[in-house]
Amino acid sequence: MLEFLKKIFKDEEPETKKTTEVSLQNLEAWLNERAKPLMEDVNQQSEGILMRIGEELHNRKAYVRAINSFLGHMEINNRDYFYLVGFCKQFDGMINELNKGTLRSYTILQEFFANEAGRIAHNLKNFDALFSELKSALNNERVVSVNNAREKIRGMKAKISQKINADVDFRDMEASLKLASEEKNKIMADIGKFNASEAHSNFLKLNEEKKAKANAFYNDENSLMQAFSALERPLRKYSHIAFEHEEAILDYLKNPIETLANDKNLVIVDVLANLEKALKGNQIQIDDKKREKAFEEIKKLSREFLESFVKKYFSFKAEIEGIDNKIKATGVSEKFRDFNRQLEDVNLRIERSNEEFSILNNDVVRLGSSIESLKNEIESSMKGIFGEEIRVVV
Repeated sequence: MLEFLKKIFKDEEPETKKTTEVSLQNLEAWLNERAKPLMEDVNQQSEGILMRIGEELHNRKAYVRAINSFLGHMEINNRDYFYLVGFCKQFDGMINELNKGTLRSYTILQEFFANEAGRIAHNLKNFDALFSELKSALNNERVVSVNNAREKIRGMKAKISQKINADVDFRDMEASLKLASEEKNKIMADIGKFNASEAHSNFLKLNEEKKAKANAFYNDENSLMQAFSALERPLRKYSHIAFEHEEAILDYLKNPIETLANDKNLVIVDVLANLEKALKGNQIQIDDKKREKAFEEIKKLSREFLESFVKKYFSFKAEIEGIDNKIKATGVSEKFRDFNRQLEDVNLRIERSNEEFSILNNDVVRLGSSIESLKNEIESSMKGIFGEEIRVVV
């Protein structure tokens, strides 16, 4: 009994309409075929109206020049649907211009030939009515929907073509980005390998040696700098009365180490001796505390100390120069400069590729969304026009 009832209700269920699959490539041809009866009906209506227009033209050959010119435009030989749509749009403007241009002539004619002028006006009204009828036939709601659907099909094909090109560019950019990333990884691997090389190890040792020698010389250098710093005020005052050595004193105050290295005759020894005398003779006015400090520093800066410092200085310079030559010979600095250039180049390419990759990705997504939207609109249009469920296959 239950099975029997199921069968009854099942039979009463409305049949589900099948969905027709139509490829995008054949969709426009499919649409044209389905719309053929509709278009034939519209063309038949248009043909009948055009025949009536022809009859009106045939029986009205003796109008004034303006009317003849107007009628000349009414001789329509092209039966193409789209041409007729365009012509109808032009007609309204033409009839308005005719009315404006013939108004005065029509008034004059009416005074002398009332009946004839009335017939002309009636004839023009006939044309207006006929073209209104033609426009109504051409602007059939279903025909307009068919044309809109046709435009959407063509638009969808164009979007798909754009997406194919965008997909190709996207994949090319993806490949370029991958190659650039692989290149960067290789550079980083080369840097890591070079860091572990003997040349780099030697480079680091030489730099440590250079740093150690610089630190060792720093104590002597600092001692000299502090001494001249303590003597700055006394020496500056003394330079005003020591005309012979004024320039040398100012050079020592500005850069004591370089000036001492270039002072072959150690003029500074005589300057310091004379400064000591001037201080003892109260030729230079400074407070007692600074005076005592000056005597202490002058005593440190003996000829022996200065000569020893100069020897250490040139020895240090020679050693540093030798180490610098060894560092240069390793080629490490140049190698790292080359690595940096490579990294800058590949990083720039990766940055630009990422920007273009993002733009192309957005284009692909946007086009995909637009295509899907058009697909849905076309399928909905087909159902509305023909009552058929279709699925567009791309």
